[in-house]
Order: sequence, then structure tokens, then C-alpha cells
Amino acid sequence: MIVVSTYKSPDLDGIACAIAYTEFLNINGIDAKAYYFGDLGLEVNFVKTFLSELKIEKHTGNYHSDDRFVLVDTSDPDAIEESINVENVVEIYDHRELIFTDAFHKANAKIELVGSCATLIAEEFNRKELSPSSDSALLLYSAIISNTVNFLNTVTTERDMKMARWLKQFISIPKDYIYKMFNHKSNITKDNLYEVLEQDFSVKEFGTKKVGIAQLEVVELKKKFKTFKSEFKYALERLISEDSIDYILFTGVDVFEGFNIFYTVGDNSNRFFAKVLNTKELDKGVLSEGIVMRKQIWPLIANTIR
Repeated sequence: MIVVSTYKSPDLDGIACAIAYTEFLNINGIDAKAYYFGDLGLEVNFVKTFLSELKIEKHTGNYHSDDRFVLVDTSDPDAIEESINVENVVEIYDHRELIFTDAFHKANAKIELVGSCATLIAEEFNRKELSPSSDSALLLYSAIISNTVNFLNTVTTERDMKMARWLKQFISIPKDYIYKMFNHKSNITKDNLYEVLEQDFSVKEFGTKKVGIAQLEVVELKKKFKTFKSEFKYALERLISEDSIDYILFTGVDVFEGFNIFYTVGDNSNRFFAKVLNTKELDKGVLSEGIVMRKQIWPLIANTIR
């Protein structure tokens, strides 16, 4: 069997791609099943509630020795489930500049710099003139809107917009669906802020240095950052301690106003990310011009550390 999976605690893009590509393989006569591991975030749960269910299972236990794997929205061997044998990965879809495909030397890798991995999966349906189910179309459409921040993100391409238009013909959603989706993922409080950041916390090692980036995409970012600044500080300090992080960054994205707030704690992280982002006073919170996503920051980090 083909197992379609993604990284730990996947966001909407990872979940959408896993479910939709599993459907694509099944339509083409290939036995496939979608699995995830970890936890699901606020945005995924919003779409899950809207659809009533998601055709993906949380994986527990071990995979069968004959299983082969397709990875979507990731090409990082450190981000996938430990029980997945990299030798058995046969296909990869990802949309990041910083990739680790050498670890998957038997896999056919499709890595293209579009705004959302969901765009690549939608293009597979479109290329074969296949109609996705309404659920898969909604998931892919929602993921494209989310990843491109409603097309405000600088990584948005014409391919993303084209596939969003194509997918929209297969779905029926209320006019306020997108607003409600973004608003739902903005539902942070003093009590849940650490858990929300930890759920989407990404860590990579560059030589001897361990770097972590927490990303949060919300409405009314300035207000939330000001209201919960002490909680952000506590959360980053806790992540540093629990994961032995050398350098840490929080990047908040305002999904309607179209800017970031970059923030960090500690002198080492402040100096390091000031160099990476060509800015200063990150320990106070720095606003960006336009949107910069985490996947765009990783290559800047790699270039800085070299």
C-alpha cells in the first residue's frame, strides 16, 4: 500500500495535500491511504468542522514492511514520523527552497516554488482532467488561500491563483468562509498561546547550531502581540529550554493587513536574527514591509551560518 503522509502536527496545507493526493492515487487505481501524526491546529479543525470529517487517520503503531510512502508538503527527513523508512519513500511534493531530497535518493521529487503545496496537487488533477471530490477541492482551495495569505503573500504565483480559481468550481462556501477560517486560527488566549506556538514550531539544525522558528498567522496581529507580549516571551523562553535551541524567532503574520511582526528573546537570538533579517531590536518586535513566511527565512539562516 501507498501511505501518503506529511510532517509532524501538519498545518492545513499538509493535511489537504495528504487527503487529496490519496484520492488522486485511488482514482488512478493505486491503493493508498492518508495518515498524519502529532496534533491538528486551529485552522485544520475549523475545516474539519465545516466538512464534518477529514478522510485521514492519526497514525499509531508501526507501518507494514511492504508499505511505500509519498511525502507531501515536506522534504525534511527530520520532520517526518520516525517509523517511516526513508528508503521506502517513492515520491515527494514540496514547495520550499531549502530541501533535503538527498536523503530520499529513491524518491521522485517534485519541488517547485509555488505559494502552496496544494497548488501542485491540484495541478495533478487538472493535468489529467480529473475532478476532485468537493471535500478535496475545498481542502486544496482553503490551503492555497491560507498559505498565500489570501494572495497577499509575496510567494504567491499565478499558478496558485489559477488553481484556486479552478478548484472553486467544485465547491460551495459561504461568502464569509475565508474570514471565518482566518479568524478561527486567530483564537489565541493567555492559556493556549504556548500550545498554539508549540504545535507549529519548526526546528532545524545547521552544523552545530539548532534554530527554531514559531509562526502564527492571525487577524489583528498588532493588538494580539501587544496584549500577549509577556506570554510570547515566556513561550519562546520555554521552547528554548525544552528543545535546547541556540537561536529562536517568532514571526507573526497579519493575514488581512499583510505584514509580519518579528520577535525574539535573548541577546544571542537578537544579534543572530538581526543579521539574518537585516534589522535590529527584534527583542522589542519589528514590523516588516509585506509578508515573509518561515519557509523564506530558512534559506537566509543557512546563508548566514555558512
